[in-house]
Formats: sequence, C-alpha cells, structure tokens
Amino acid sequence: MEREKPSKLFNKRNAAFIALFLIFGIFCIRFPYFVSGILLFSAAVFLFILVKTKSLGKGAAIALAAVLLFGYFSAFASLTFYNSYGPSGEAEIQARVISVSEIESDSGEISYGYLADHIRANGKRYGGKISFYSEKKASVGDRVRASGKVEHNDLSFESAYSAMQYRTGAKFSFTSSSLSFSSGKAPFSYSVREKLRSILLDAEGDRAGSFAYAMLFGDSSEMLYSDKQAMRSVGVAHVFAVSGLHVGVLSSVILFLLKKLKCKGWVNFAVLLPILGFYAYLSSFTPSVLRASIMTLVLLAANALGARYDAVSSLSLAAILILLFRPLYLFDVSFILSFLSVFGIVSLTDPLEKIFLRHGMKKGLASPLALSIATSVSIVPVSAVFFGRISFAGIALNLVVVPLASLSYVLTLVALLLTLVYSGFGTLLAAFRFIPLFIAELSIKVSELGLAQSYAFSVAEVAVYYGALALVGKQSLLPRRAKLIIAGIVTGVMMILIFV
Repeated sequence: MEREKPSKLFNKRNAAFIALFLIFGIFCIRFPYFVSGILLFSAAVFLFILVKTKSLGKGAAIALAAVLLFGYFSAFASLTFYNSYGPSGEAEIQARVISVSEIESDSGEISYGYLADHIRANGKRYGGKISFYSEKKASVGDRVRASGKVEHNDLSFESAYSAMQYRTGAKFSFTSSSLSFSSGKAPFSYSVREKLRSILLDAEGDRAGSFAYAMLFGDSSEMLYSDKQAMRSVGVAHVFAVSGLHVGVLSSVILFLLKKLKCKGWVNFAVLLPILGFYAYLSSFTPSVLRASIMTLVLLAANALGARYDAVSSLSLAAILILLFRPLYLFDVSFILSFLSVFGIVSLTDPLEKIFLRHGMKKGLASPLALSIATSVSIVPVSAVFFGRISFAGIALNLVVVPLASLSYVLTLVALLLTLVYSGFGTLLAAFRFIPLFIAELSIKVSELGLAQSYAFSVAEVAVYYGALALVGKQSLLPRRAKLIIAGIVTGVMMILIFV
C-alpha cells in the first residue's frame, strides 16, 4: 500500500509562526514608508488566503496580523525615540566613564577613546551613552565634566556598524572645548571581568590570556588583530560569541555536579537561572547569550514538567522574548548569526547525519561533520553580507576548532575558578594556554591559503536561500526526493553565482 504523502509543508508550531510575523513586521522598518506599506499589505493578503483555503482559522489570522503590526510599530517607536530624544548642540555634560581604548597616531602620539553613560546634559538626565576622545587619561568609573558640542548618532541600519552602535548604546558623540576627570568607582561587572582578565593574562601571557578571556566573555577587544582577522576570514570567529557553545558547556558542567548531588527537575532550573543570569550580565546581555540562556532554561522547564522539548519552538520563543523588549536587535549581527546557526543545526544536522551514515560513514565522524556543515551552510549569506567573504575552509576547520574551543573553555573555566580560591592553581591556566595558541596559529595558516571567496548577496537571493533551507530541513514535510532536488538546485545556482 502506497504511503500517504503529507498535505502540509511544515509541522504546525504556533511559536514559530508568531516569531516569523513579529520578525517580518520589525524588518519592514528598514524600508521607506510606501515599501513597508506594500510589504505589510502583502502579508495581510497572505493571511487572508490562508483563511479562505481553511489553512488557518480567523482567530489565528487576526492574532498574527496583530503580531505583525505590533512588530512594525514597536520597531518604529524604538527607532524614532532613539533618533529624536537627547541633547544636541552646545552643552555642558556630566557622565561616568565605562570604556577606555588607547589610540596611537602615525606619529606615535597616544590619545584615548572613551564611552560614558549616566549622562546629564545642561542639568537634565538622558539615557544612552556618549563617546568622545581626549589626550587626558582616565579609568573606567571616573566621572567626566565637559563643555562642548554634542551630536546625535542616528540609526539607519544600512550597515553592520549602525546595528552594533545600537547594541553598545553609543547614542551621542561629543567634541569638547574643556574637559576634566575626577576619580570614581567602576561598575561591578567591569571590576569582576577585570579581575578575571588580569588572572588570565598573568597566567597565560597577553596573547593566550586575551584569547581565553574572549572565549569566556565574548570580548575580543584585547586580542591580537592578526588573530581576530584570521579567525574571521576562515569562519571560526563564532567561538568568541558567547552563545550555545559557551552556555551549553557551562550548563553541562553545572548539571553534571547537580546530578552527582541527586538534584533534578525544578531544582536544576532554580540553580541554573541565577547562574546564567549572572553570566549574561558579565557578558553584557548580548543577543547570543540571551538566546542560549533562554533555550537552556526552556529545556530545563520542559524536563521539570515532563513535557516534550521542541527546539524550533524554543528558538522561536527566545526570539519573541528578546524582540519584545529590544525589537531593533533584529538587525544586530550577533542576533542574526546566533539564531540562524541554531536554526541550521536544528534543521539540517539530523538529515545530513543520516545521509552520511547511509553511505557508510562512521557515526563518530558523521555527527561532527553534519554539525559543522549545518552551522556553516546556515550562515553563508549573512557572513558574506557582514564580513564580505565566504569561507569554504570553515567547514573543515570547525571540525577541529569547535571541539578544541569547547575543551579549552571547560579547562579554562574550571582552572580560573580554582585560581580565584587559591592562586597556586594559576599553573593550571599556564598549562592550558597551548590550546588557544594552537587555534590562533592554525587559523592564521589556513587564512594564508586564500580559500575565502568574496560575493555580495542581494536581499532577494538571501530570501530565496533561506526559503530553500527551510524546505529541505528537518521541520519540512516534503518527500526526501523533493528535498534532495531543491538542495541540488540551490547548491548548483550558488556555485555558479559565486565562482562565475
């Protein structure tokens, strides 16, 4: 008897539909009003068609339309408020320094770039942060008083820099005519990170210590420029984005200890919640660490309730929660890469692993190879848009770098915590420094091979690419042959576009 073919393209997941319409509504803010209107109207027509074909109920359609409009107007309000509220022109300001960077000119002269918050301008308090430069040296936590010209850094989301500016909160820039500093107290999170960073640098040296610090907290500002550039060019810089790799390893270590103590259910959830919250705080609440923490807590809650955990729904819920509070995070490269990479892992890893096993590959190789390919394939267009190149070496290199980075993360974290208790354990940190140094040198050698390819994806190409990715993924109900045909066509077209 012939098996009945599925009548739907995807399994029904309410959270995924809500997330998609919320994302689409927010994304429309990137276009002029008339284009946004056309896109929103098209989405409304699509919902109407679904209702008429009885693919969707009227109540669900109205709810999704409300989500769509909420996404657009929440993003519109956030962007308008960000670009219109704040001081402008000549002003007297007071603020607290939260970041200091040293700048050396071609002539060898040293100046300093500052980022400050808790701004008071002409006696009025403002949200956001202000950036400025000075030849005077100050420390994080110091208070600054200055007179000069304040300019508003408007957001446009035409570039990755603009989105990064939104996350860092650098809302204003300042050119001073007079400026003075007074001593102050650094924020608690900064003091903790500096304490940990100093331990790593003392034990492992500047290069390896800065690398290890970047892996722990996602801050690669102190790393060697050559190391960062090499890892970006070969597609392995994601080990510095505090996300699933870091939160997963940290959670696994803690859950292993809790298991030994015979803890389970809501106890595990109650223990992990403050720990992951504090880790997110130390990592400056980046989108990637928020996504990973939410998904981990959803998994623990599902286990405690005895419910089935669904990765797509969990990923969708994480996106909804983050975008409800910070809708403009949708345009942040950290948010985009984090969610797309997990979507690729969830959708493609199992199908790819089955294909490899069917062709005689050992599971020990099939599993990591499938994971590496799924991760790399899921971020190809976005990596090309943000970083200007596609790394074909990244798939193979991730097979080596990801396990080593995970091992280094665990060893460094445990040794660092032990060193905080007794300084003599710093010798362990020194012993583990060869791992980050090996990763850095390997990345440099691979980058010198010149295997990266430049290509500029258009918006339409990106949309078609991810539409095809959804159709061939695990959540799609298309027959296997149809998935293989779609995958083959997309791969062929991609190769032609990139290399011809």
